[in-house]
Amino acid sequence: MLKKVQLLILALLCFSMIIACGNNDSSGDAEASTSPATEDNNDNENNNEENNNNSDEVDRSAWPESIRFAVTGIDGMEELQRRYDVFQELIEDLMGVDFEFFALSDRTISSTAMEYDQVDMILSGPSEYVLTKSAVPGAEPLAAVERDEYHTVFIVAEDSEFQTLEDLKGHKIAMKEVGSTSGHIGPSSILIDAGFDLDRDVNILMLGGASVEALKSGEVDTVGDGIRVFNKMVEEDGEGVWRLLHEGPPLPQDPFIAGPNLPESFKAEFKRVLLEHQEEILNAILDHEDNNKYINARIVDISDADYDLMRETYSTLGIDLE
Repeated sequence: MLKKVQLLILALLCFSMIIACGNNDSSGDAEASTSPATEDNNDNENNNEENNNNSDEVDRSAWPESIRFAVTGIDGMEELQRRYDVFQELIEDLMGVDFEFFALSDRTISSTAMEYDQVDMILSGPSEYVLTKSAVPGAEPLAAVERDEYHTVFIVAEDSEFQTLEDLKGHKIAMKEVGSTSGHIGPSSILIDAGFDLDRDVNILMLGGASVEALKSGEVDTVGDGIRVFNKMVEEDGEGVWRLLHEGPPLPQDPFIAGPNLPESFKAEFKRVLLEHQEEILNAILDHEDNNKYINARIVDISDADYDLMRETYSTLGIDLE
């Protein structure tokens, strides 16, 4: 009898040990199954924390509530809004600040507008930048739009007697308005580099938008302007009517100019956004066909020294930048 009791107790002990081992395994399985999820949650929390830290790296405390933004070469607020409305929406989203557009009545007024703190930023032509920098030494080019085709050419009729720049001496040359990068500073620089005395060797007529018509009517012998003008003439009149007498080197890029009162953190962030989101930004600008001069363009880093050619030409022409 005692032996039977001992066997019964031993059986119960073994059964208890089996149950305990089963519970431990279940606990281990549960722990194993929840461990990866816990690790994932921890990773997500760490990533969120890292993203928050990255956004906090930009010090926005001194940023203005809105940025007064202008574009040279566009006449009137309505036209500016029409051509840059998609860009405005995008840049506000990327920068997290409102952009208020400011219309400039002409290309040379931009320097005055920044000098008297009427604008904070300008998308400018190269020539206008030189004027602005002279009036506002603290103005800074953050980055620039480098156009695919942006150089000066001299255009003549296909049957013209002129074959080289030298042949133009003693003749009439039409250019655009004073200060135009491709239609005044560019062609003047080419002639100066070729040894021309602009006061004696040629008769330059500043005709603005009438320069092409003056060539067609025979009032002038050639037009000095951008390559896009020549392409448009060929598109309108067909091949074999006009030809290029001379092509100049690439012109400097169109800079985004920041005024001296903008915080350094804003300028650094704006430059980063321009360079890292350039495809989106250029597509937004090109949403309107009137901005097609920027087709195949890219946004590049830039420095003030890249515009020394403009300064040298202004100096040779006797145009005071001060």
